[in-house]
Amino acid sequence: MSRDRAQESEPEPPARTEWQRARRPEEKAERREAILSAAISLLDESGVEGTTLSEIARQSGVSKASCYRYFESREAILLELAVEEVRGWAADVEQRLEPLSGSRDVDAVARAFASATAARPRFCMLLSALSSVLEHNVSADAVLHFKRQFNGAAFQTVDGVRRALPELSPGQMQLFMRFLAMAIAGAWPSANPPPVVEEVMRREEFDAVRSEFEPSIFDYCRLVLRGLVAEALDE
Repeated sequence: MSRDRAQESEPEPPARTEWQRARRPEEKAERREAILSAAISLLDESGVEGTTLSEIARQSGVSKASCYRYFESREAILLELAVEEVRGWAADVEQRLEPLSGSRDVDAVARAFASATAARPRFCMLLSALSSVLEHNVSADAVLHFKRQFNGAAFQTVDGVRRALPELSPGQMQLFMRFLAMAIAGAWPSANPPPVVEEVMRREEFDAVRSEFEPSIFDYCRLVLRGLVAEALDE
């Protein structure tokens, strides 16, 4: 039984009066948006673990039972936010890549990805929890819908990279994007550890292994892209 379902016996937060009857499409859309907005606030304040369905219901003024009419679980709400975040991230990357068309400047392309990624901590937070948390307690249909939406948005950046680095093939770009997602998912929690770990890592003896997020993503993108370009030129 999921944590959210197990908490069904908890007292419901009081619902706002205006939410009592959401029959018209615009009222339902407003209620759905309230749920998502509450989840965003909680995510920014308390991270994925602190963004529980009970707290989402409390902050949105929508009862927990009503939340289930719009989303099948807390994780489904967070997957919806992940789609919104990847769309914003992709648009930012595309904008940063636009002036690099024809440049063949690997470092500049790597910097575009690193800076756009570091500018969206919510995106990084959700991506780092994707396989371990967000893709649990959701139906196959929900996962299928999410994967199509998420991948479709992320791969919008491919054309911009290939205009800057025309040697790269579509297959190479798919490989880069797949590995980039794994790099972000691993680098984000490592660069943002719990307070106790952060305090320990400030010791001089750990200077060599201390991780900073944006430089790590830049180094990763630069090394992988250089390798892919060299591979393409050797063929």
